[in-house]
Amino acid sequence: AVVPKPRLSKPKDTRFVLRPYRRIPTWRVLYYLCGECVGKGVVTNLSQSGMRIQGEHTVEPGLDMALRLTLADDGPTIEIERAMVRWVDGYDFGLDFVRISPLAAKHVAHALNQQIRAYQTPS
Repeated sequence: AVVPKPRLSKPKDTRFVLRPYRRIPTWRVLYYLCGECVGKGVVTNLSQSGMRIQGEHTVEPGLDMALRLTLADDGPTIEIERAMVRWVDGYDFGLDFVRISPLAAKHVAHALNQQIRAYQTPS
C-alpha cells in the first residue's frame, strides 16, 4: 500500500473560526459515499456540527459525501444526507454536516451527551 505524504490542505478562502460545538473523542466505524467511491472509515472525534474521519481514500476539500454510522453499540444506524470535506491531512479529513435530518441530529446530540457525562463521572 502506498502511504500518502502528510499534507494539510485547506480551501484557499479558509480563515480561523471558533468552533460552535464541543468535540468529543470517539472510535466509531462509518461508511461514506462520495461521487464514485464508497469507503469505510473511523470517526475519531464528533461534534454537533461535524466530525473527524480516518478514511481509506484520499479526498479533497469541498467534496460532498453521504454518511452511515452507528453511534452506540446498541443504537440505530443513522444517515447523514450530506457532509462536506473541510480539510484533509493524508487519509484523515474533517467534515461539516450540511444536511442532517432532525432525527439523526438528535442521535448525534444524545451520543455527545452520553460521552460528556462519562467524562465527568469521577472514577
